[in-house]
Amino acid sequence: MLKLLLLFSFFIGPAAGAEVRLLVKSNSPLVGGAILRGLPGWQLLRTSRAGKRNLIRELHMNKSVEWVEEDLRITLDPLNVRLAPDPKESEQWSLSKLEVAKARSLIRHISVPVRVAVIDTGIDSSHPDLADRIFVNAREIPFNGIDDDENGFVDDVHGWNFEALNNDVSDDFNHGTHVAGIIGASVGNGIGVSGVSPNVEILPVRWTRKGSGWGADAIAAIHYAVKMGARIINASWGGIGYSKALEEAVRAAEDRGVLFVASAGNGRSNNDVKPRHPANLRFSNVISVASTDENDQLDTYSNFGSNQVEFGAPGKEVLSTLMGGRYGKLSGTSMAAAIVSGVGSLLLLINPELKAKELKRILMGTAVVVPGLEGKTITGGRIDAHRAARSALESIEKNLPETDDSDLSGAGRADRENTGAGNLIRPDASESGALSQGLEVRFVRRLRGVETPIEGFAFRAQTALDGLSKTYRSDQDGMIRDPDCQKSSISVSVTLEAPKFLVTPGTAPYEVLLNLKCGVAQTVIFEEDSESGQAIAIWQMLVRAERKLSESVGTAFWRRQIEMIWPGKGDYYSGDVVNLTQGHHWDVVAHELGHAVYDQAGIGAFGGGPHYIDQCYTGALALSEGWASFFSAWLNIDLADPDAKFEYMVKRRAPIRFENIPADVCGKSTNEWRVTGFFWDLMDTHRDGETLNEPFSRLWKDLARSRSGSTALARDRLKNNGWDLDRLREIWNLNFPDEQLP
Repeated sequence: MLKLLLLFSFFIGPAAGAEVRLLVKSNSPLVGGAILRGLPGWQLLRTSRAGKRNLIRELHMNKSVEWVEEDLRITLDPLNVRLAPDPKESEQWSLSKLEVAKARSLIRHISVPVRVAVIDTGIDSSHPDLADRIFVNAREIPFNGIDDDENGFVDDVHGWNFEALNNDVSDDFNHGTHVAGIIGASVGNGIGVSGVSPNVEILPVRWTRKGSGWGADAIAAIHYAVKMGARIINASWGGIGYSKALEEAVRAAEDRGVLFVASAGNGRSNNDVKPRHPANLRFSNVISVASTDENDQLDTYSNFGSNQVEFGAPGKEVLSTLMGGRYGKLSGTSMAAAIVSGVGSLLLLINPELKAKELKRILMGTAVVVPGLEGKTITGGRIDAHRAARSALESIEKNLPETDDSDLSGAGRADRENTGAGNLIRPDASESGALSQGLEVRFVRRLRGVETPIEGFAFRAQTALDGLSKTYRSDQDGMIRDPDCQKSSISVSVTLEAPKFLVTPGTAPYEVLLNLKCGVAQTVIFEEDSESGQAIAIWQMLVRAERKLSESVGTAFWRRQIEMIWPGKGDYYSGDVVNLTQGHHWDVVAHELGHAVYDQAGIGAFGGGPHYIDQCYTGALALSEGWASFFSAWLNIDLADPDAKFEYMVKRRAPIRFENIPADVCGKSTNEWRVTGFFWDLMDTHRDGETLNEPFSRLWKDLARSRSGSTALARDRLKNNGWDLDRLREIWNLNFPDEQLP
């Protein structure tokens, strides 16, 4: 087994060499010294060690100056690392110790991912267990040299490097990569390890080089993480020196409701006696974490403090990700802090409304008291994910408003009972008639008296006298028949299994309570505008998508499983979650699913921001939205239909027709409606002037993994892959009258 030494957990001390940096809190611009840059409320000055005394004297004489402190260099402590060549989740003792699997089972549905800022040495964002979890700034167009979102940082697509003042957040020291994997390595992807949280968005904020960095850069990193919407900040570092600038940065996080998790330190010392910051900052959002071993004993190197350290968490030989796609076991309070950040993220998946102080209260209140930590931490305990998750779930029940069952806004009972695994729905009606023998059941959805069969309705039930179970699946007419059924009554809970690549492992969208009888011909009816009918409609769309994709291009492209949330608080796709407000709006359901397909297959870059279907957008946004609508059409509309249209999407312009788009709609390739028409015309068999009819599979083959930034770039990719240029031009000019190609 290869052994090496790495530095982590931090020590603050005077900077080596002749350079001195001063952090100055002033209400007006300063003169004197070389001003490096500003922080919120502070300015960073650089001077020589010889000139330090005179400059400080001048600053103190300046009436506008409130505070002066030296910016100190922060260096990481050495601890042992063991590389693991064949990592498995079973080796992650910390997950079983905290009963993380049970905690995850309490998540009713996974909405948008919880953003966790890892302020550290950077992250290997190409690691196979982390690549799908790295923050993507949707408001920033990659590598165009422009600060698109106007946040003060150019091209911060995946975060920011405050040491180098650029967008390179790659790791050069392993520490940040290991911390990130503990928090949120991909769960259920069949490789490597599992993070504590099943749906986290990791924001890399780097501020060191080779394990050493300036305090001012760490402070700037905190302000950035707050600005970028992090719900949790993981600070697996610290030092013995007090910094008012650091204190104000953490207070700013408190004001925004951001949980701040800090490592207690690896100096075997008492933080009550020898303060360590930021862990010793006594704010409502700050948690200081000690390190424990498999026997719930305080690890030999860990700091402690009965008045300053909240609790312990597993930190000894924790298996996680390392640079270069590797895995290894590291030890330290850095690892323990990351465990807590992961559990905090998990609680926010259960109840997104929890504030930082509420998270802290739950985590402290559910800690398990263990002899090894009594008198060593405030709680005398070790964190427990399952107990904390149960408490978070109870917090929803206590504060849940009373709502009508028909409310589809995403709140109240409908949200709890019709979303996620194990949700029970009942048929709205049933009809029956005499049958000589056997079992005969027909499943239908009904809208205004018109019934449509439900194909693929599947369940297992015990029907024979010998007790053997059978699997039933309805045919294209919605029928299930079993001539051998002899039992008078069969009560079963029917699980409607969504395509496995579409949902989180181990979950099922809905469960349906049925009472089936042998010797009776039955019709089970789901009214389309009811809650059960809405749920069935969404389920049917998933089944249709799996079938059509499997038949045309396969499903190997699907890299991450997603959730389908209904009823949500809007129709959108974000962070591997499809949120829906109306199940029977087939075009909208398939449109949002199309976004997930677009993302998984890497067809194009995502745009962002508000948009109206008849306006011009950015190129990336128009391609993303246009593809999603095209995918919806491909799933649901006959290619030979001369009047292909959407019924529900964008009510103010409905019905939306693909042919003869109104003249007042933006005529460029930056309009989603016209992009939808362009893709449709590449394949449709209805002649309206175009002469190109290519199969979906060819379009897919030439666009998948292209990550095109606009429809024009997607068109060029088709051209470069041998598509007929004259016919491409013909269809382009038909759909984009303001961007005619010669």
